[in-house]
Amino acid sequence: MMTGRIKWLLASAMIAFAPPALAATQNEEPPARQTGAHGEAMPAAPASAAVASAPATSSDVIAAAACVITRNASAADALFATPPYSTAEREQAVRLLAEMRRCSHHPQMSSSAAMIRGGFAEAGVETSFATPPSPRNPPLAAAPLARGTDGDAAFLAQIAPMYQLADCAIPRQPDLARAVLATDAGSPAESAAITALNPTFIACVPAGSQIRIDRRIMRFLVAEALYRWSVVQRDGPASPWVAH
Repeated sequence: MMTGRIKWLLASAMIAFAPPALAATQNEEPPARQTGAHGEAMPAAPASAAVASAPATSSDVIAAAACVITRNASAADALFATPPYSTAEREQAVRLLAEMRRCSHHPQMSSSAAMIRGGFAEAGVETSFATPPSPRNPPLAAAPLARGTDGDAAFLAQIAPMYQLADCAIPRQPDLARAVLATDAGSPAESAAITALNPTFIACVPAGSQIRIDRRIMRFLVAEALYRWSVVQRDGPASPWVAH
């Protein structure tokens, strides 16, 4: 019987400023997309600021996002309602970046829309679901994440299978997903935690097909899939994210 296959794209660092274009070989690091409405870094503070700061790390973004949603639990809902790598996503990320700067007292914080989205998802898991929710009985699934349509069609086609993989795998192994988020981004522990999901990923890949995965954005996808699934388990059929 043919089974699906997964090919990991190895990368040494988390994505910071641009969504990656997927590489053609397993060990080639994906090049960053340097231009376009969805790829550039979110704006830094005005040049009049006294001291220039480095781009925010993943930990910085998560901490700032946690600060925002601790004050307003629904702050990122409008962001999560947008398709990834869309103009709408970027607009919401810009709005949230301003709130993150104020809340964290880092007026020069800059990041990408993808990292901001992932940071809010991870912060949402940490703040709203410190205790894992119990799965619904009978099972209740989250609706698949909306797919982007207003960007680079070839790029969107490349990343769509990874979103589908997260939608499929994370509800099957939420504890393993939480283990990924318990590690430091880009660390060997994170790599090992993602690798532990391999059997579940493989079970989600259509027979006879192969999916290439970039570890740098997989953490973001794991975080959002886990957050959305957790909200549905908590809120039940009333959740706007429940599958119909």
